[in-house]
Amino acid sequence: MDPIFKVAGAAILAGVVAVAVSTIGPRAPLPVPAQPVPAYSAALNKQIAAYAAVVGPNAPKAETEIAGIKLRSIGFEIPTTGQALPPGPNLEVVSNNCQSCHTPGMILTQPKLTQAEWTGEVTKMINVYKAPVEQEDVPAIVAYLAALKVGQ
Repeated sequence: MDPIFKVAGAAILAGVVAVAVSTIGPRAPLPVPAQPVPAYSAALNKQIAAYAAVVGPNAPKAETEIAGIKLRSIGFEIPTTGQALPPGPNLEVVSNNCQSCHTPGMILTQPKLTQAEWTGEVTKMINVYKAPVEQEDVPAIVAYLAALKVGQ
């Protein structure tokens, strides 16, 4: 084989190896722009922190072991979507009762329902899913949800 081909082949091979090696290995995570925390989420996080500060030492240990692997809770923050429910009568009741499980985005993408249909949905959340909603809050929740404009 001609020596020029050997040199050219070795150079090409070295270049391929160099490119392959440069793409392997740990990379720094891409920076994630900070997003504002909606007021409901910030307030809920403060409530959780206040509860943990009071109950913390007396709370049952959140730790278990499975197949030799120890699992323990270390805390959490409620995820945010950057979306908020539109202002209106009974917004605070909906925020306090519904947003512990449902994000505004999830609430706002529901189909337009009548008050009777929303009453059925809220009742289902209470009876089937054990949502901790007081019965006196149900009419206010239903009124707010029924008044929502689809696609807001």
